[in-house]
Amino acid sequence: MLKERKNIKAYKQYKYIVFEFEDGKTVKYDLSTGETIGKLGKPVKSLNAQLKGYNVYSVIDIFEDENYKKLMRFILKYFVNNKRSNSRRGVEVNRVTNIGTFLSKIDNYSHFEQFFAAGYHDIDPDLSYKLSDIPKQLLKLCKQYDLHIDNNLIRSYNQNSDDKEDDSTHNRIKGSYLFLALMSVKCESLNTQDRLEIFTANLHYDYSYYRFYDLITTYNYNVTSLIKYMDNLITFEAIRKTDICRELYDYARMMSEISPKFDKYPKNFLTTHRIANRNYQRLREYFEESKFTRCIDLSMEWKYDKFKFIYPKTVQDIKDEAVQQNNCVASYIERVIKGECHIMFLRSTNDVDHSLVTVEVVNNTVVQAKGKFNKDITAEESAVINKYNKYLINRFKQTTLANMVEMEAITC
Repeated sequence: MLKERKNIKAYKQYKYIVFEFEDGKTVKYDLSTGETIGKLGKPVKSLNAQLKGYNVYSVIDIFEDENYKKLMRFILKYFVNNKRSNSRRGVEVNRVTNIGTFLSKIDNYSHFEQFFAAGYHDIDPDLSYKLSDIPKQLLKLCKQYDLHIDNNLIRSYNQNSDDKEDDSTHNRIKGSYLFLALMSVKCESLNTQDRLEIFTANLHYDYSYYRFYDLITTYNYNVTSLIKYMDNLITFEAIRKTDICRELYDYARMMSEISPKFDKYPKNFLTTHRIANRNYQRLREYFEESKFTRCIDLSMEWKYDKFKFIYPKTVQDIKDEAVQQNNCVASYIERVIKGECHIMFLRSTNDVDHSLVTVEVVNNTVVQAKGKFNKDITAEESAVINKYNKYLINRFKQTTLANMVEMEAITC
């Protein structure tokens, strides 16, 4: 524990590391020569004698510049203590705690300083590029998506980023697609080689890339979320790597035609995709809006406590319900038009736009009530539907009685 932390501060000044004490005295360490200028302004043999009681860890902590502090920890971790090579060989690491020994090694890794000074901290210790060697567009992506910078990343970018200036949007998506897949998502289920096979093979001409590009630009998918979702589908739904972009594009294309409110990242993609395909085929048939409008019966709408039963006002409302609930209610549109049933939406009065339960009514009785993915409804929802059934029965009796009175009046 550093007891005198408040009495000393450290910072880099040109080629020197400067230690400034509360009494105004300073100690300077020359990184290029290893020479130490002591408190009296003269060269001294040992830095440790000038910083008695301090070790490398406590000294790093008192640096003012957070980026330089991170650089020193990076060098200590990967180079001075040889964590990379020794951990692979199972060799016990002899950790350096002597500040003089540590500082004598820093200048050997000064090429990393520019990266840390610019705010790039996730650097591979085997990186062989200087900051000036990396294209600005790639650096922008690294900053934006917090990418891990290594040799493979830079080589892949240079091989697959021709014509950047001609189409900035194209290359932004292309760059994000490749680099997020390789580094930033850090999906445990895909190693680097798997990502390379999926996302970099013949990338410039690859059909999968253009489908990915369309998902971002046409259907407004988020790049980061899409990559994570793709990895999840490959891992948990066993979709083939070579098919993933095509499957997602096909899903987005169909669902957007049914309704723009579709779920871009459904939990059960394969099931949702099958339902989407079935709905899409059925909805290719044109339904006349006027015919549907004539079937609307607003007297069937009913409110109870915090729930409300809503009658769809347009064909599109039922399509939207099918998309929100991931069910096949869209296939019932024709039956509604023919007078065979009514479709009602059970919603919360506080959020009438968000679907809870899709309800089918035949002969004034609820015959189906399903939640999302056709799941069973809750006990609370079931109780409300039972009360709604009673409402429908009373409504039917009142309507019947009114019709009988009207017929008697006409007869008389």
